[in-house]
Amino acid sequence: MPRRRSDNLRIKRRYLDWQRQAKGLSEASVDKAAAAIDRWLDYTGGSDFRRFHTEKAVGFKRHLERPKSGSHSPVSDATRESILRDLKAFFLWLADQPGYRSKIRHADAQWFTPDRRSARAAHQGQWRPHPSPEQVRAAILAMPDDTPFQRRDRSLLAFLFLTGARETAAMTVRLRHIDLANRCVHFDGKLVETKFGKRFSTFFFPVGAEIEQILCDWVGELTNGLLFGPCDPLFPKTEVRRSPTSGIFQPVGLMREPWASPAPIVKALGNAFEAIGLPRFSPHRIRNTLVDLANYHCQTPEDFKSWSQNLGHDNVLTTFHNYGTVAPGRQKEVMERFRSGST
Repeated sequence: MPRRRSDNLRIKRRYLDWQRQAKGLSEASVDKAAAAIDRWLDYTGGSDFRRFHTEKAVGFKRHLERPKSGSHSPVSDATRESILRDLKAFFLWLADQPGYRSKIRHADAQWFTPDRRSARAAHQGQWRPHPSPEQVRAAILAMPDDTPFQRRDRSLLAFLFLTGARETAAMTVRLRHIDLANRCVHFDGKLVETKFGKRFSTFFFPVGAEIEQILCDWVGELTNGLLFGPCDPLFPKTEVRRSPTSGIFQPVGLMREPWASPAPIVKALGNAFEAIGLPRFSPHRIRNTLVDLANYHCQTPEDFKSWSQNLGHDNVLTTFHNYGTVAPGRQKEVMERFRSGST
């Protein structure tokens, strides 16, 4: 291995270890930083970090603004800002390391600062297409429930609608975290993959008794029919085996372990929406749906704060900035109502 390449790998590994141990960042954050550094190495052809030049940083920023290979659009403003922010932090750290101090200055890292227009766009709340509460409810009730796999997928969508959970949390939640008596889920950040390892409780959102019953029936099927215990996953992955006659892999049951990735969740929800003629919305968009629903139920600051906490947010402004942007059509209706003087 060329020395320059081995030096890059060595110092990169040291930086990622520093992020884990000294800064206490999660593996997801460390992986994101590693991906940003890899993008820089790909752009520079693996050039030694000590050969940094401001022209390379400027060229890299322009490179991020161009469409990716096989795509008609560049990376989003938010993604571009995240990459540059991670690289800026890395080069600031490099400037203090032996063997790099004489080559890289703290001021060099500032060249990774995004322009103000992009930074403002990255932090600007944008309306994202998402299903209405009625559409989510219709998708759930239209899902087939003849097999255990279908009932699992149906209860999964019901769970997301009832709790607003993220995909990673839904796929790692255990039966012990479900409190049906209080219509509540206790997300323990040590055992469930919540954002930033948060620990919080979510009480079921008011989306309908029939939706609650779907989840309750599924919990009963797991505990009474399949004899699952408190430490088993609420949404177990499918056990697949090769058929001795046809040689084709087929589902044969449910395993006592969770999915390894959110891909099956994304697929199941996409199929459910597509089956009733809607776009294949991602699971995360249901959080937008639930914030829309807040407009029908919340009347006081305490109402909105409770709704926000139920989504796992410490700050109610996070809820509205990230998920509560009003659709342009609805914005027009509201402003026309104001002009007409009606309430």
